[in-house]
Amino acid sequence: MDCISLNTVSSLSGLSKRTLWRRVADGLLRTQTLGAGERTLVALDDALALSRLRLEPDDRELIREADAGIAEAQCDLALLFLAQNLPEEAVRWLEPAAQQNCPEAMHWLGRCHIAGTGAPADEKAGMEWIARAASRGHATAPRMIQYHETRPLPPRDPAALEAALDAIDREVVLRALNETAHPAHR
Repeated sequence: MDCISLNTVSSLSGLSKRTLWRRVADGLLRTQTLGAGERTLVALDDALALSRLRLEPDDRELIREADAGIAEAQCDLALLFLAQNLPEEAVRWLEPAAQQNCPEAMHWLGRCHIAGTGAPADEKAGMEWIARAASRGHATAPRMIQYHETRPLPPRDPAALEAALDAIDREVVLRALNETAHPAHR
C-alpha cells in the first residue's frame, strides 16, 4: 500500500490533522505505522479521495515524491496549488523546496512574495528569492532582476509588478522557443 504523511494529507485535503485523526479512529482512513509508533502514514488512495486538487493519474507519483522531500516535486506540487487557486498551500510547498536550493521554487516563492500571493506582499524578500534563483541558473530570474533595478520609482503596487514579471517570463520563454524553432536566427 502506497502511503504518505499526515501532513501531506492535510495539505491535499485542507483538513486539520485533528480531523484526519478522527477519520483514522473511525476507520475511514487506512494507515500504516513506521517504527515503534513513531510515524503514522495514510494510504495514498484514501488521501487522493480527499484531495481538493484536480489531479491527473501521473500526479500520484508527484505527490509521493513531494511527500518524500524531493525539492523539484515539492515545487511542481506547489505549482499545481497555484494553478488551482490555493496560494497559501503553494507557498507551504515552495518554502522547503527553495530551502533545498531548487531554482524554480526560489523563483516562484519570490513571485509569491512580490505579488502577495499566499504570503504577505514583500517586494524586497521576493527579489532576494529571485536573485537566489538567478545565482542558481534560473532562466528568467536575471531579466527580472534587471527590470527591478531599472524600473521607474516609486515602487509599483504588487499586482503591477507581478504583471511586469509575467511579461518578462513570456518574453524569455518565447525567445527561447523561437531560437529552438529557428536556429539560424541566433
